[in-house]
Amino acid sequence: MSVMEITQELAALPEAERLKALRTALHRLYPKADTAVDRLLRRLEHPDVPEEFWEGLEQAEDGKAVEMRDEHFERPPV
Repeated sequence: MSVMEITQELAALPEAERLKALRTALHRLYPKADTAVDRLLRRLEHPDVPEEFWEGLEQAEDGKAVEMRDEHFERPPV
């Protein structure tokens, strides 16, 4: 099967199936980049979500978030 045939087959699939095929292919091609692949694909799956949200979510996933409490508003953590 040629690249052109594969591309045509992918283009004929519904969007959800294309993303599933892309996810599977990327995980197989780049097994050590699972986190990066997942983060890229969830952005593609939800293009209407602002980039700032994804950045905050990823910081929280990486343990780089600061827990905000009511007392922080009076004396913010440094």
